[in-house]
Amino acid sequence: MPIRSLARVALPISMALWATALGCGGTTASEQVASASAAATRAPVAQQAHGAVRLFGNALGDVPMTAAQRSQIEQLAVEAEVRHAAVRAAHRDLALALAAQIQAGSIDRQALGPAIAAVSAALSVAEPADRAAVERLHAILGPDQRIAFVDALEARLHEHTGQLRGHRGREWAIELKLSDDQRAQIKAALEQRGRAAGLEPEAGRRGMDQGQRGAKWLDAFKEDRFVLDDIAPGRQDKGGQKAIGWFLGVAEAALPVLTPEQRTIAAEKLRARAQDPDGAVPMLP
Repeated sequence: MPIRSLARVALPISMALWATALGCGGTTASEQVASASAAATRAPVAQQAHGAVRLFGNALGDVPMTAAQRSQIEQLAVEAEVRHAAVRAAHRDLALALAAQIQAGSIDRQALGPAIAAVSAALSVAEPADRAAVERLHAILGPDQRIAFVDALEARLHEHTGQLRGHRGREWAIELKLSDDQRAQIKAALEQRGRAAGLEPEAGRRGMDQGQRGAKWLDAFKEDRFVLDDIAPGRQDKGGQKAIGWFLGVAEAALPVLTPEQRTIAAEKLRARAQDPDGAVPMLP
């Protein structure tokens, strides 16, 4: 949905995908792989999941795993899907409330307060469990499997972000049939807001920080020791308040320039994306 995509270019939601309450018994992941390497097979994991959970599952499909490992990780994905469903629901409710305001032609941040708080609460609950669960995934996989997983995930993330880079803005401009004058007015309004409140620079810094965090933990995931708190401490803005505020600022800058018909198109587009469970851009823990 656009809230979440424009928060990266839109709204955050946590990317780590795996639940915490799972044990490996007395056998380490490396021992499991060594004792059953002949039975290791490749196949995607979590194909019934959505968004980032499925992205991780597809990357794990490039990793030879034993049946025991696959069963454990499938269970992690099931629990992650439940956890992320609450985040998606909160984002959906916020997007639908915002769509109504866009169609009406005015953004009322106070009225959106409860929906924004619900997103923050869902993300704040999900992130610690997600981070602990990524550490659990690390423990389940053996050394070679970790390397194969990171390589596969990086390739998919590169493809995903490449498809999104610059696409969202063009897509909206085309579907809303913005004139050259409207585009210029919106750009000027955004630049003015950026100078006054740091909105655009803040979005750029978030993107750079996110990329650096992701690179650090992906590199560290290949090593034997992997503790996320030592590598990439949890985000201070757990509820995505800055990202939500940035997107609302974009909407406030654009609305005075749009015609009633364009506002209706924008609202319907936002409603449609709000119902898409795979519409989120994944974020790293």
